[in-house]
Amino acid sequence: MNSFAEVIRLFLHSALGRRFLFALMISLTASSLIFLALFVTAYRNRLIEEHTRASSQVNELLEASLKNAMLKRDIDGLRHIVAELGRQDGIISVMILNPRAEVRFASREGLTGANFNTSGVDILRPSSSFMPGPDGVEVLRTINPVSNEPRCNACHGSVADNPVNGILIVDYAAGQIRRDAMIGAAAMGLSGGAVLFAALAALAAVLYHAVLKPVQALSDATAAFAGGDLARRVVIDGNHELTVLGGRFNAMADRLKAMFADVKSSEAFLQTIIDAVPDGVRVIDDGYSIVKANSAYARKLGLSGDEVVGRKCHHSSHRLEIPCSPTMVICPVSALAHGDGEPLKCRQRHIRADGGEIFVEVSAARAIVDVDGVPKGFTIELIRDLAEQARVSHEQRLSEIGLLATGIAHEIHNPLSSIHLALTALRDDIAAGAPAASIDSYVETADREINRCIDVTQRLLRLSEPADDIGVLVEIAKVVADVVSLLRYQAEQAGVAIATDFHGQPRVMASESDIGILVLNLSQNAIHAMPKGGRLTITSSVKNGVVALDFVDTGVGIPAADIPKVFWPFWSKRADGTEGTGLGLAICRATVERLNGSIAVQSTIGKGTRISVALPSADAGDRS
Repeated sequence: MNSFAEVIRLFLHSALGRRFLFALMISLTASSLIFLALFVTAYRNRLIEEHTRASSQVNELLEASLKNAMLKRDIDGLRHIVAELGRQDGIISVMILNPRAEVRFASREGLTGANFNTSGVDILRPSSSFMPGPDGVEVLRTINPVSNEPRCNACHGSVADNPVNGILIVDYAAGQIRRDAMIGAAAMGLSGGAVLFAALAALAAVLYHAVLKPVQALSDATAAFAGGDLARRVVIDGNHELTVLGGRFNAMADRLKAMFADVKSSEAFLQTIIDAVPDGVRVIDDGYSIVKANSAYARKLGLSGDEVVGRKCHHSSHRLEIPCSPTMVICPVSALAHGDGEPLKCRQRHIRADGGEIFVEVSAARAIVDVDGVPKGFTIELIRDLAEQARVSHEQRLSEIGLLATGIAHEIHNPLSSIHLALTALRDDIAAGAPAASIDSYVETADREINRCIDVTQRLLRLSEPADDIGVLVEIAKVVADVVSLLRYQAEQAGVAIATDFHGQPRVMASESDIGILVLNLSQNAIHAMPKGGRLTITSSVKNGVVALDFVDTGVGIPAADIPKVFWPFWSKRADGTEGTGLGLAICRATVERLNGSIAVQSTIGKGTRISVALPSADAGDRS
């Protein structure tokens, strides 16, 4: 059994309880006050009626005594009766007036012979009313006219001429009457208050057990369920509507728990699926907020999952506080929301958390999904790292070169080696028996050419070697010489002269194929930049632990606005009009950055371009 204090606490802490208790108290108090007012008024009137009736009975006795005294002309007896009556408890004064309102007899001295104030009072009619008394004290005044009778005609004349012989006025103490009324009202009020309190307590107990306690249990269970406690259920005793409601709540909670488990399982399954996609994936609503993303997207930008979902897409990938301008860059969200809804593909530059940039290809599609019965639009983006794509293309290109080098090695190197051995044997035979100086000269020439072919194949093989994470000591001058020898014919056809200038012995720790492809791409770009011929100068030096490798051409130059774009993947703008893949310089930058180096471009329109590469020197102590 709950204590009274607990019941009151629940009432005070429950909005429903407070409202019910307040309304109950107001209604019961108002009805009690109305009842009390009616009772006090009725009780007061009843007291007045009782005093009036009592005074009337007294007045009748007094009237009979007075009539008897007057018939006997016993004036002293009449005075005595008035005086004795005036000394009774609860009586203030007694007066006998003649029909002209003169006081003939009075219980109080000083009133006999005075004129009675009849203002507002009809002394010829019986009445009872509260009014100020002789001393200003409130009194209950009763007025009783004494009717004339035939036996009194001798003194008072005929009844028709003088219907009233005199007027008897008795003033009762009103304070006692009012005190009696107040005591009765107070007793009634206390009784009503006790009844009211008992009724409130009974109603509160019934309300507490039948309504408030079950409602509080439902409220607590609902709050716990909404807070994540899916195992919370409600227990309501009894067999009434709230018991049924509690059972229905428990059934609903069971269904919601099962549905929530299914949703979590489906969400986990979906997240696992998109996390398995190697490219970045993100889902964006029409308000530019990312509602879902996979781990590949977060990893490529150097972010965590919490830093992606819920953030604006333009801030996540472009570090912008406002949406991207559709007139400056293709915004898939805006384009799909306001276009025909067809999937689109575009290239963008994303900014990593550390400030680095990533060039990506975005494939986007539109999806309409019902959310709480309302159709909402979402943009699904598949984001592919173009640098990764460039790396794959680079590996493919190296593979092709490797296939070429291998083919040359098998098709040329082995036969020429056999010829070399045969010619050597032939020379030895001739030297042993037949003097033939011309044959010696021919054999030496063939031998020299054969060695040159072998050298070419060896250079191709070095250039096509797959890159290794473990670097080897690479001599820059030797790699440049190998590449220049391979480009000699292409340069002659373009009217380009290639010169090299090396200071010291620059060496780096890298893969020969990486350095070879770097020199090959930068040299080919320079040749393409001189469609009318020119000069390419390749210089290298080492200073303060850094190997500097510069490629200076006398070509058409690069506009200042295009210089930041030359390293973008798939951006190509050759001066000789030939089509390029746009991957050469992107591969160069990726290679240099992987070797912890840097690459920069300086160009002047009409004068030429300088591309400067800086790599850590393998000879860290060299200060030449």
